[in-house]
Amino acid sequence: MIREAEYAPGNTGDLYLPDAPAPGAGYPAVLLIHGGAWTSMERSAMGGVAEFLCREGFAVFNIDYRLAPEDPWPRGFEDCRAALAYLAGPMAEKSPLDRKKVFVIGASSGGHYALLTGLSAESGTVAGIVSVSGIADVFPDFELSPGRYEKLFGFPPSPEDLKKIDARAFYYDGAPPILCTHYLYDTVVPFDSARNFAAEVERRGGHVTFYGYDYGRRDQGHGIWIPGTRYDFSCRTSGPYRRLYPDLEQVILFFLRNV
Repeated sequence: MIREAEYAPGNTGDLYLPDAPAPGAGYPAVLLIHGGAWTSMERSAMGGVAEFLCREGFAVFNIDYRLAPEDPWPRGFEDCRAALAYLAGPMAEKSPLDRKKVFVIGASSGGHYALLTGLSAESGTVAGIVSVSGIADVFPDFELSPGRYEKLFGFPPSPEDLKKIDARAFYYDGAPPILCTHYLYDTVVPFDSARNFAAEVERRGGHVTFYGYDYGRRDQGHGIWIPGTRYDFSCRTSGPYRRLYPDLEQVILFFLRNV
């Protein structure tokens, strides 16, 4: 692992590299973006996801970015875009990465940033985008939790402000393939946030895969983390890290290997 790789002044991430020799074209690469309502957590929140993908042969750049309200919109989003540019540019020049296989993955508000980052990238830069319980259609999420949007913007946003950060506004014909996964009974980000976005992409003839699920995961928030695995700031450098449920890991892996 290459720790504290600086992708922009003051912003860093950890690059996970597989133990196996790199393929001829280099390792497929993933930009990994943590959640936390745009205001909290840091990259170790996604440490278990990074370890899983690395074991499966992916180079993973697991990043920190500036958080609201200290750094309101669009600063965190700008950081994610800078991290993608660094991963696909200078980092790919120094490490054996396949520039034709660069993916963006995020969870919760990180899923929102993943969608916006992948959809705003230069055409051909991103091979696919994965949003895990992400905020895609912001309007049902705003109805559930308007306070986090006030923290994101630094003021109470208007409907026009919300439209500007809605993933549907970033979507374009010919965009990279997208995977959205979402727990039917998610109490953090409404299920409709992902379902509405996926329906819009499908209506426009885009490449979207939607994985909605139940499996009896009641009263589990996002319904994505295996109970008993945990997120803990004290475990930042060594774990143990939270792990996604095996079904989610396999759905994500299948998508990454088949787009």
